[in-house]
Amino acid sequence: MGKPDNFNSDDLKPVIENLIDQVKNQEDPDVLNAYKKAFKKQVPFALRSWVTAYMLKEMGKKKGGNRRTIADGASIFVSIGRNRKVFPKDLVHLFVNTGKVDRDSIGEIKILDNYSFITISRSAAESAIDNLDGIDYRGRKLTVNFAKKKAGS
Repeated sequence: MGKPDNFNSDDLKPVIENLIDQVKNQEDPDVLNAYKKAFKKQVPFALRSWVTAYMLKEMGKKKGGNRRTIADGASIFVSIGRNRKVFPKDLVHLFVNTGKVDRDSIGEIKILDNYSFITISRSAAESAIDNLDGIDYRGRKLTVNFAKKKAGS
C-alpha cells in the first residue's frame, strides 16, 4: 500500500486550520460535546485516529465543507457576537425570518466576540439591512450595515 499519488499533506494544513478556527470561534460547544460523546461511545479507542483521518479524507473530496461561496456577495456587519451567545445558526435564523433573506443567499458567517460578519447576495443585502438595522435582539439594539473594508486591503 502506501500514499496515493495525488496526496500532499501540505494540502491538509489549511483545511485543518479552518476546522480549528471553526471549532474555537463559531461552533456551539454544547453541540460539539454531544458529537464528541457519541464519537467516543461508537468508535473504539484504537480506531479513533483512523476514523478521524478517513473523515478528513472524505471532507477533502467535498472541497469547501458546509459553507457556501456567494459569487456576488456583500459582507454585512452585525453588532452582536459570541459574548451574547450568538452562533451561525442564530444569524441564519435572524436573516431568514426577520431580514427576509432567502437561505440560499447566505454564505460565510464569521462570529467574533462583540460583532459578526455575514456574507449574503448583493440583491438581498439592502433589504436585509433595512429590515434588521435598529431592531432589539437578545436585549440589544442591533446595528446592521455593509462591512467596511480593512485598511490596506
